[in-house]
Amino acid sequence: MRLVVLVAVLILTSATVSAAVESLSGNSKKTIPPSIPLAGEEPYEALKRGDFRVAAGLFYPLAQRGDARAQYNLGLLYGSGLGVDQDYQAALKWHRMAAAQGHAGGQNELAQMYAKGQGVQPNQVLAYVWFSAAIASSSSGSKTEITKDRDRTASRMTPEQIAKAQQIAEQCEESKFKKCGEK
Repeated sequence: MRLVVLVAVLILTSATVSAAVESLSGNSKKTIPPSIPLAGEEPYEALKRGDFRVAAGLFYPLAQRGDARAQYNLGLLYGSGLGVDQDYQAALKWHRMAAAQGHAGGQNELAQMYAKGQGVQPNQVLAYVWFSAAIASSSSGSKTEITKDRDRTASRMTPEQIAKAQQIAEQCEESKFKKCGEK
């Protein structure tokens, strides 16, 4: 199921870029042929083809240069083991980097990793913090699902833990995701 969701998210991300190009051109008949990807869109084309190894190789230099979207997608590939060996530590690294830049997807994945203990000790307070950050950063309909995940996390927390998480979440947002309770 997670694989299906991952592929769908990656395809939608690519489709959004194509739609933006069409709307910017002012004429939907003047589109870039699908065989010629936009500069920087090659890894997304590889994802659409299901060539995850190539996508990972193309995302890597972009992620190293600080591209939050590439960091997020590389984290997804490592977390799921698509095109690379599954490595939660690597996934955690890339999601942290994307999250620190305000990428809602990276923040949500980081929260999920803390909630499930993937690559880190389970930590409901930090999961709550990062779910809250993802809600604040998200500009799409995914806020509802992220809010449900945060509320499920809160249902396993004490009132003191929730208060602490809310305080850290506020500090996290005010610091532009630099002070979010992580060491």
